[in-house]
Amino acid sequence: MRTIFAITPIIERAMSLVTSLIERDKGIPGLALLYGPPGLGKTRFGIFLADKMGAVFVRALAAGTVRSFLQDLVFELGLEPMYRACDAYKQAERSLSENSRLVIIDEVDRLASRWQAIEALRDLSDQTGSPILLIGMAESERKLARFRHLFYRMKAHVMQFTPLSEADVRGFADQVSEIRLGDSAIAEIHKITGGRVGDIIAELYKAERIARANDLKTIEANHLRRKAA
Repeated sequence: MRTIFAITPIIERAMSLVTSLIERDKGIPGLALLYGPPGLGKTRFGIFLADKMGAVFVRALAAGTVRSFLQDLVFELGLEPMYRACDAYKQAERSLSENSRLVIIDEVDRLASRWQAIEALRDLSDQTGSPILLIGMAESERKLARFRHLFYRMKAHVMQFTPLSEADVRGFADQVSEIRLGDSAIAEIHKITGGRVGDIIAELYKAERIARANDLKTIEANHLRRKAA
């Protein structure tokens, strides 16, 4: 498997949204939301952006607090976090005001019950002008819509991640797989995985193992089914 980040149509759309967020006109709020079910590559996309653009990537923790979340953000900004939440917020605000960067918050659903953390993100966006990309699960849009002041600021930049089509699976495999996959194998992988990127990667690994073990130049659906049996 090639260690590259595959560019699919959904990723192209997400990149367009992020570009629009970063290059937005003055006066346009700087919050965005990418959401969808697990396994569609949302977190992978966030990590890819962090590496490609030097963005700040923070994963909200289920057991975290508002203070620990702000401290994690400050740490990812390259600073030593202060203890109190208000002080950590001031550190983040000062850093982003001096050096505007894309901030990516993964698993934002976990903050939905901590309104202070949500309000802190809104304030950071307003006060620093830095673009903030929120990544969440399928219910994220509904959950965040309860925070009307926040949701108003992001509604121009909301996008739902969807599963890959069969054609998308072909494009994905052509980019990352080191073996040739026939059309029947692509159709089988799409059927098995439902277009979920995480599962597609697992199936491609399996296909490569089968090809190596049996010295096959092309993998078809019957090879995958025989192995599964």
